[in-house]
Amino acid sequence: MTNQIKQILNNPQAAAYRFARSNRFMGRFLKHGEGYPDWSLRLFDRRQARWSDDVVHEYVQCDGTVEKLSGDLMHESGEDIALYLTKQNRYTSLQAEMLYKRGKKAGWSKLVFSPLLRFTKFYLVRRGFLDGLPGLVHISIGCFNSYIKYAKLNELHRLGKKY
Repeated sequence: MTNQIKQILNNPQAAAYRFARSNRFMGRFLKHGEGYPDWSLRLFDRRQARWSDDVVHEYVQCDGTVEKLSGDLMHESGEDIALYLTKQNRYTSLQAEMLYKRGKKAGWSKLVFSPLLRFTKFYLVRRGFLDGLPGLVHISIGCFNSYIKYAKLNELHRLGKKY
């Protein structure tokens, strides 16, 4: 992929390029389920692209054409599970606050079905089970995050928070 990037830098054919990102989790690069391919736009012309203002999971917005690059961007965050969970707790709070500010609500059905649909999509349909125990732990945390985000949203409505 290094040669491909060098060629692109010498003669860009698009405003931006996205990679399939493979996330390392519990010592293993995930190749299925929720952890792959995590398409990430990371190579871009700053005159035609910029980072979004999203508080959680900001992304690059591009005004021009975007192409895909072959190969994987190997993402090693170096986090253990405890640090990962701490970060996820912060993310679910920020996501709940964002939804609350937009006037969104979530009843019991959202709390129950959102994690179940997420598990079905990423663990079964997208075959996250092929990533072994790291794949199971990763999707379990993802499903829990989905549940907690909506539980926190309900709490914000119950408490009538002002932002």
